[in-house]
Amino acid sequence: MDKQKEKKKRHRYQYAVKIVCTAHIPGTSQTSDGLLPGVYETAVNIHNPHDKDVKIRKKVANPGHISKFLTSGIKPDGVERFVCKKIQDFGTTFIHGFEGFLVIESPHSLDVTAVYTAGASGGGVASIAVEQIKERKL
Repeated sequence: MDKQKEKKKRHRYQYAVKIVCTAHIPGTSQTSDGLLPGVYETAVNIHNPHDKDVKIRKKVANPGHISKFLTSGIKPDGVERFVCKKIQDFGTTFIHGFEGFLVIESPHSLDVTAVYTAGASGGGVASIAVEQIKERKL
């Protein structure tokens, strides 16, 4: 079996989670043309609902960069958490923020939930949204 078919067999499920980890502060070098003024953070929870360990792989991607996959394992009924500061683990360097996707692949179906928060610069949370991420079969 060639490597491409083997990878698809091992990683049958994929999740593409929108990641927004940035600030848009008009009049400074910290601006983003796609967002209203404010500070934005994303946290992702990956839950293994199975009774055995599940190995997953993850990468981050945006228009300027696609990282290599990083692998990890999640114990039965365990949770792995991804937060904005973990983007650096993928070799992605950013000065003012990151907007793109966290792509997760697994041989088993998972529960993947994203939590998006936003607020004024220097202020507290003004909004929060929780989204269950749909799986895609490869």
